[in-house]
Order: sequence, then C-alpha cells, then structure tokens
Amino acid sequence: MRIVVTGAGGFIGRALCSRLAGQGHEILALDNDFRGALSSISEHENITTRRCDVLDAAEVTRAFAGADAVYHLAAINGTGNFYRIPEKVLEVGIIGTHNALKATLAHDIGRFYLASSSEAYENPPVIPTPETVRLSVSDVFNPRYSYSGSKIAGELMTINYLRASGTHVAIFRPHNVYGPQMGFEHVIPQLVKVTLDAIEASGDTSTVTVPLQGSGEETRAFIFVADGVRAIESGTLHNPEGGLIHIGNQVETRIADLAALIGRSLGVDLTIQPSAMVQGSPSRRCPDTSRLRALGFAPEVSLEEGVGRTVRWYADHYRGVATPA
Repeated sequence: MRIVVTGAGGFIGRALCSRLAGQGHEILALDNDFRGALSSISEHENITTRRCDVLDAAEVTRAFAGADAVYHLAAINGTGNFYRIPEKVLEVGIIGTHNALKATLAHDIGRFYLASSSEAYENPPVIPTPETVRLSVSDVFNPRYSYSGSKIAGELMTINYLRASGTHVAIFRPHNVYGPQMGFEHVIPQLVKVTLDAIEASGDTSTVTVPLQGSGEETRAFIFVADGVRAIESGTLHNPEGGLIHIGNQVETRIADLAALIGRSLGVDLTIQPSAMVQGSPSRRCPDTSRLRALGFAPEVSLEEGVGRTVRWYADHYRGVATPA
C-alpha cells in the first residue's frame, strides 16, 4: 500500500513512518520542517521524504497523487506554542486539514486517517473518558484552546467532507504518547531537564527539589511511542468500522508519581515544589480504551520501562543537543 504521512518529521509521525515501512508499505513522508525534521526519520528503503507545507493546497494535491491512504498528522503541537502562536496553530490545524481533505477527494483516495488529540476534551466530565463524550471550547479567549479547537474543527471537516465519499475514515485521539527524542515541550522531558539542572546546581546526587506546574495530584495516562504507533496501526488499517478511537493506555498516573519514577531513573530522591497550574490545564485525563482493546491491542512497554528508556536518552542528549519535536 502507498501511504502518505503529513507531519512525518514530528515525534509520532517519524515513529509511524518507520512502523508502516517495516510492515511493507511504501511511505511518502511529508513535512515542512517548521517544528519536526524530515532528517530525523530513520532511513528505510520504503520511505521517501519530501518537503511539503500543508498550507500550500497545490503542493499537497500533487503529493497525494497515487496514494492508497493518508495519515494526516501535520499540526503545531507543544503547549507553549498554543499560547505563543495560536493563530499559526489554528491556520495549520484548520486550513492544512482542509487542503489534505480536498486533495484526498481530488484523487479518490481510499483511506484517510486523522490525528486528533486528547486536548479536544479539555477537562473531560468522565474518567476514563469514552470517545462519545461531548466536545466543546469553554473559553474562546484562552489561546490554549487554539489547538483543541483546531482538532475539533478537523474532526468535523473530516467526517463531513468525506461523508458521501467511498473513503474509509478513522479519527484517532492520542493520549500522552512519550519516548526518546520527543522534544522538550512535554512533561517527561521537562521534568528530566529540571532534575538534571537541580543536580548540577546543588551538586547533590542523592536528593533534589524541582519545580512542578500544579500540585502533583494531576493525572495523565501514558503510552510509550512504540506501543502508540502499534495502536495507531490497529485503530486505522485494522479497524474496519473506522470512526473515533483512542490511542492510549487506560492507566491513570499522578504526575507526582511520574516525577518520583523519573527521579529513581536518574538515581535521586526527587521532591517536587508545587505551583499554580496554567489556566485551562486539565486536572485529570485518562482514556477509555475499550474500542482499541476490542481490536486486540495491548501495550507491551510498562511505564517504568518506558520512562527509564526515555530518561536515559534525555540524560545522554540534554546538554547542547536540539531534539526535533
């Protein structure tokens, strides 16, 4: 199968390209290198990379020619970007998705898979959260919701643009996919960074105190990237019903416990120094993964193992190394 992946130079995109290429598919990996990097994709005989901006409709249409399936992951992620450049987040999320959908229709592509996000839930009313809960934007003045709003709009466009077509559609919502080389704008690498900084500043290699946004009682559900891309494959190519599906792990973890695990991985006792949460940050998130598990998927990498592998990578690469997102 010939598969086009947009946003291929991002953290999930590059891992997905490698996974699909390893399964024998021919991959055209597209990215404009604004935040990701095509050069970070592992070389494989089944992967061809191409610079492409999803905001350029003509370029996208040319790139999609001959594809059997499209994975549309192109977006501007990273919580800091939601506050710094919300207009760009919306532009890429909405216009880029529009262009990808129009190109899919123009070429009568048989499969279209949209990467949405757990951010679409804001503060979900039910934990674990099923795919069917109501989505909304609670405060249009909060720039954080530029991302979640763009994802909700993308879901609406995908369902309705392709409703009358013969295209098989699945919309997957990843929940806290993590692993090595994911950039520094996520909770695990941020905690590794501040812990390494604290060890260096204090000279104490046994006990450190690090700042934490929030109380530490906030929760997330984490899935290691290798499991995450297997889950995406299961929820798309091997999901005949299509529709909405969570990508994640139905295990809720306190951020304080995550921080302690990171400390143990670095060989220190870690004490957190709580602070106020940024307005709009959710207190709890954990997906109901019933639909994913019904397809036969089960995570293989435990949180302890995955965090250990991730922490070791960041400890080795932190100083002076820019990691693509």
